[in-house]
Amino acid sequence: MAFSLFLLMAAAVSLTVARRASADLGVAAAAAAGPPPSLILVCRGATEPADLEDILSIERKFRDAFPCYDTRLAFTSDDIRALWRGRAADTAFREARPGTDGRFYEVKNVISELAAVQETGPRLTLVQGLHLIDGPEYHDLKILVEALRQLNPFDRAMAPFPWIGLGHPALGLGDGQRECIGRVASALSPVFAECSERRAGVVLVSDPLGGINPVAYRNLSDSLRAVYGLPCGVALHEYRQSLLDTLDSFSMRCPPPGPILLAPLAVVMCDEVREDIVGDREDSWVSLCRARGYETVVRLEGLGSNGPFAKILVDNLKSEETALSRRYIG
Repeated sequence: MAFSLFLLMAAAVSLTVARRASADLGVAAAAAAGPPPSLILVCRGATEPADLEDILSIERKFRDAFPCYDTRLAFTSDDIRALWRGRAADTAFREARPGTDGRFYEVKNVISELAAVQETGPRLTLVQGLHLIDGPEYHDLKILVEALRQLNPFDRAMAPFPWIGLGHPALGLGDGQRECIGRVASALSPVFAECSERRAGVVLVSDPLGGINPVAYRNLSDSLRAVYGLPCGVALHEYRQSLLDTLDSFSMRCPPPGPILLAPLAVVMCDEVREDIVGDREDSWVSLCRARGYETVVRLEGLGSNGPFAKILVDNLKSEETALSRRYIG
């Protein structure tokens, strides 16, 4: 009798697990039975067509890593979305740039993309911000995802987003930050390769939307110095004093005339950083460095086209996908 009861209980548990696996996660089997899972990549956007390659390159990495997902793009900047909508009606602009991906002419914000996903039925939804650190834009996404996750939390069958998750930024969060910082340092090897022979110092210009996270940037600088053995510092965008402080820290190991290299520390190259670094004015970063007597080289490339860097974001989202599985399947 006891053994029969045990078998009955075991069968019930197995049936419950099987039902929850198909109903609650649905990455593979459930995707075949209903709407495919969705993946939304979110960034501020880019105004220059050449900078779109950072976005497209990193999107290709996510498509390869999440082949059964419906992958979408979203821009957070109202101005940039409006600019591209205006260009959609500009025949001369489109004819001069026939290779531009047509999706950018009608790109939406993340809320609109989430609404489009929800209209076709509940499914697993993953959101990944193309961010370096947990700055203002990442926190906005986190608040949004958490709010959607709390809708009808006791009855997922009725929830508009029963399974939704947000991947961590590239430099990670909490206990995972040390590993992510080490991986980002390794991914920046192309920046340092052109400096190693000349023993040049490297100044990385922080993402203007990354926010101020001195601890994360200091830890990244320490890791870069340990890996490459070169003078290195992260200067905060729009805080030119941080550039001057970084140059002061170079005075022993990399005194003028240097050389030093200026490079943006941003996933997608943006106009603000480009203007601050090489703008035609006395207080541009190039001008300030040269005024200090440094021979200055500039590298204006986003990190989106950097394969090892993109892999960090992909792995962060894979971790979130796994966490969703554990949360709902147990």
